[in-house]
Amino acid sequence: MTSIRVLFGDPDESLLAAYRELLQTHFEVATEPNALKCVRRLRQLVPDVLVLEPELPCGGGEGVLSVMRDEPSLADIPVMILTACRDPKILKRVARFPIGDYRVKPLPPAQLVTRIRRLLDHQRMRKYARDVRNRLDRWNAMRTQEPIVDY
Repeated sequence: MTSIRVLFGDPDESLLAAYRELLQTHFEVATEPNALKCVRRLRQLVPDVLVLEPELPCGGGEGVLSVMRDEPSLADIPVMILTACRDPKILKRVARFPIGDYRVKPLPPAQLVTRIRRLLDHQRMRKYARDVRNRLDRWNAMRTQEPIVDY
C-alpha cells in the first residue's frame, strides 16, 4: 500500500512537532513553517494533501494557493485549512481558492486523520466522476459522428 503524503504549512513549530509525532503512524508527514519553504516542499514532494494555515509568514496561505493554482502538477492537491484565525479579511483571501475542508485548531489527531482521509476520498470520487464524464463525452462524440443509416 502506498503511503499517504501530507504536508503541513504552519508557523507553529510546537503544533507541527506534535502532529508529526502523532500522525506518523498514519501518514508520511512533512512540515514547513513559512510559505516559501512550503512551496518549495510542495514542488519536491507533491503531497497527497496540504494542510495549510492561512497566516504563514513569507507569502501567506494565499501565496501558496496561488502557486498551486498556477502549476498544473500542484493544482489538484486537496487543501485543508487548519487555523485559529478569525480575521475575515485573511479568510476571504483564501476562500477564493478551492478548499476541501476548513477546521479550527487545535484539532485532535484522531479527527485530523479522519478529515484527511475524507478529503482524499472526496478527491478520488471527483476524479472518478471526471473520468466517467470524459468517457461518456468521447463515446457520445464517436456515436454522433457515425453515419446515419435509414432502414
